Amino acid sequence: MFSYRALFRQAWEISWRHKYLWFFGLFASVMVGGGSWEYQIMTQNFNQGLINGSYVRLESVLALGGMAQDLVLGFINLFSYDIWTILNVLSFLLVALTLLVFFVWLAVTSQAALIGSTKKLLETKKKENGLSIRGGLTAGHNHFWSVLALNFFSRILISFALFLIGLPLLFMVIKDNGILAAIYTILFIIFVPVAMSLSLLVKYAIAYEVLENKSLIAAWEHGWHLFIKHWLISVEAAVILFLINFVASGALVILLSLFLLPLIVLGMLFQAGWLVIAIVLLGIVIIIFFGSVMTTFQTAAWTNLFLRLKNEGGLAKLERVFRR
Repeated sequence: MFSYRALFRQAWEISWRHKYLWFFGLFASVMVGGGSWEYQIMTQNFNQGLINGSYVRLESVLALGGMAQDLVLGFINLFSYDIWTILNVLSFLLVALTLLVFFVWLAVTSQAALIGSTKKLLETKKKENGLSIRGGLTAGHNHFWSVLALNFFSRILISFALFLIGLPLLFMVIKDNGILAAIYTILFIIFVPVAMSLSLLVKYAIAYEVLENKSLIAAWEHGWHLFIKHWLISVEAAVILFLINFVASGALVILLSLFLLPLIVLGMLFQAGWLVIAIVLLGIVIIIFFGSVMTTFQTAAWTNLFLRLKNEGGLAKLERVFRR
């Protein structure tokens, strides 16, 4: 019988027992944890309300356009300086670009490695499974371009959908109009579910590509069919994982406030700058560590759910309730 409790418990056991997976979770969090659009949409709408959440998303999209324009203008103006300044800046940009490319490679490869390693751990019963960070990165590298493309195109589509939602709000800033408010409501009702569906669909598409070596288009098609067939289970799983992440994050904030905040206040009272810096750095390390663990757990949960739905299927909780 399909059970969210058993599925998530199994994912947590894998995440906790095989701590080397946290390395993958640390870098995959860029693609999986904080980059999961369904969590961002739910978090913004939960914390800031529908209108303010949409303003934040619209502001982010517009800020990217402004940033790109500033970068282009800055690069053009660079050539008005002397040759040594140009060479120094270009050298710095080359190093920064190299580090960025390496970081993107590591993030995407870690995401694929985490999915592949989870499947192997789910299928093997041996304590010594022979898995390692090096082996995981090697296997994940084989799926780099496909996983990168799936992440990139899905984010473009989701960003476009969220941008369309926010357009009426942009015009409402200029002129308050009831028609624009109605258009915003209609677009919100239409495109927010679309954006969340795309975010969930791409999880299955990536799983098909990594675990079954499907081509880019085939992975998208199979992911689409699996999501359409089990869309209610997917939504329920996303909501449950969001609540788990929300509660765990809230508990972390409370614990940090109880134990670290008094030390920061103490350091400020006694003007011990070194203590304040040390506590702040410790807090950052704890938050990064927490994010890597949660990303590992969430990816393991989605991989486990994917395998379960593909191989056995299942009924959503709401379907079981109404069938009774």
